[in-house]
Amino acid sequence: MFATPPRQKARKTTSAVRNTSMQGYHLELSDGPFRLSATTFGDGPPAMLLHGWGGSANDMLPLAAAFARAGWRSVVFDMPGHGRSPGRESSLVEFLRAMRLVAGALGRPELIVGHSFGGAAAVFGITELGLPARAAVLFSPAPGPAYYVDRFIRAVGLPAERTDGMVRQLVERVGRPMESLDAVVAARSADVPALIVHDPRDREVSFEFAERMRDAWRGSRLVPAPSLGHRRILRDATMIETAVDFVRSRPRS
Repeated sequence: MFATPPRQKARKTTSAVRNTSMQGYHLELSDGPFRLSATTFGDGPPAMLLHGWGGSANDMLPLAAAFARAGWRSVVFDMPGHGRSPGRESSLVEFLRAMRLVAGALGRPELIVGHSFGGAAAVFGITELGLPARAAVLFSPAPGPAYYVDRFIRAVGLPAERTDGMVRQLVERVGRPMESLDAVVAARSADVPALIVHDPRDREVSFEFAERMRDAWRGSRLVPAPSLGHRRILRDATMIETAVDFVRSRPRS
């Protein structure tokens, strides 16, 4: 259950893209049995946009449209077990595998934008995968899977004596310890400028983690986004403009 993300209802587009003249190009990417559904918008240097746990590429379309208009080739894709990509289970390790496949097929990104769990993946994309991003934008970033363990066991009523066993099985399933997937710790070795946008009253991921991410990531800036919640923040015109303006101020190849 912990490794099974909830599915969103499939949608083909949103008004953010429909109201522009942009044409989206859909692709199916594969590496053996590992398959992903991806879409690109615009032309220019690649910008990789990463949705969160239980989300889909549709969540990132307003940002994809804005960055495409600003001269980037926005790449959105459904992570394993999400959206139109096959499978039921997923993990941060699977997110990173997907990012590696997309970068190899569609170009290594000069910009990475991540939301929530995708924000954690963005950090590891830079620090672990070595993706050559010149800048990163994190919306409501989650610190990693360990953050959700306590919430999950409370939600399902798992007895305390079963928790260690569940975590051991998760570690066996993903192939690495939980502590190695802490994005706040990984951010200490990030070496590109970053913008972090987060609602101080976010009910899904505490604002505290945005503050810790800012403190860990040298060269990062935190912008509070009051009253926008965890997901509406992705559609807010002011926050989108803030993100685009931040990226425009960075040098590009």
